[in-house]
Amino acid sequence: MEAVLADNKKEQKRFLDFRKKLYKDRGIFVDNSYFMIKEVFAGKTSFIRDKKIYPLNIVRDGEILCQGIVVYARDLPEYIQICFFESLENNEQAVSLLIDKAVCFGRENKCGRLVAGLNGHVNYGLGFLNSHYGEINSFSAAANPEFYNFYFRDAGFDVIKLNSYFIEAVDDRLDRYKGVIEKLNRNYEFRRFDKKKFDYYSRIYTDLNNQAFEGHRYYFKRNYEEDREMLKELFLFMKEDSLIFAFDGDRPVAFIMWYPDFNELAKGGEIFGAKHFFRNILYNRKIRAAKIMEYGVLEEYRKAGLPMGLIHQVFLSLKNYGTDRVETSWILDENKDSNSFCQALCDREYKEYAVYEKAL
Repeated sequence: MEAVLADNKKEQKRFLDFRKKLYKDRGIFVDNSYFMIKEVFAGKTSFIRDKKIYPLNIVRDGEILCQGIVVYARDLPEYIQICFFESLENNEQAVSLLIDKAVCFGRENKCGRLVAGLNGHVNYGLGFLNSHYGEINSFSAAANPEFYNFYFRDAGFDVIKLNSYFIEAVDDRLDRYKGVIEKLNRNYEFRRFDKKKFDYYSRIYTDLNNQAFEGHRYYFKRNYEEDREMLKELFLFMKEDSLIFAFDGDRPVAFIMWYPDFNELAKGGEIFGAKHFFRNILYNRKIRAAKIMEYGVLEEYRKAGLPMGLIHQVFLSLKNYGTDRVETSWILDENKDSNSFCQALCDREYKEYAVYEKAL
């Protein structure tokens, strides 16, 4: 058994082909990361900026058993990461070799800890699926069989818990907060993203992320180029009301991002791509679910109730689109404020996720 660095086109193709076959054979999950990994290999994404990338295939007798991209991010120097992990079942020795190689790269870069389940930056993905393994994943959510978790738990990693929430119907549940919402609408201006002022609003998004999420586990500062690239891709399909800002006078103080669950356009086992959007345009298929990806509020405004004002703006849009239900993205178990807000607003906790971490 050996660890093969996928630093050439042949080995990178093998890396991608292995991933493609796993998803196809399982036929449950939609692969939302394939094309990003392809761009990483081609050097066409800002993901690789200020990072060291070590894509590894763990191979025995010419067959790939497991794989991952080991990443060192200079702005998160404490951690070496195992990203985009995939594996066959019953391959503890192969996964152990991948972990050992990640530890070696971590020590070379003077890291103190290893984390599995963080995909370079929290904006690109965090956590392994830790429940609901028989359901198709929502757009950008983690998708893996249960045994992925066993590999890291059995290897002595600490477990960092996350979960999502679910809203069964986009109804009148916000009416009981009518007074609060009216006050927020008087005191703040809520603006949608304006594509005609793309750079202006993109920079606001970056600045708010960097300020609102300072101190958040695994978060490190984004730059304007990275977020502009990400938003350019998203706004090929998202509408302008998918990114909403709250302004206090001329000062942006909060935001929320949501989008339709585009995975409704795909089948389990497929690689999500442009063909699904074209299919949606041709057949005018209505997407019934929405995904709330993130919201952020500057620290000095967190007691003002702005998340309620932001979610009210989202509900106004969802009712126009005929959306039936809403899923949130992952929330760290330690994030008490966000969990309390979702528990008050949503119908139930939904999927569980886990990140795995250990000292080198």
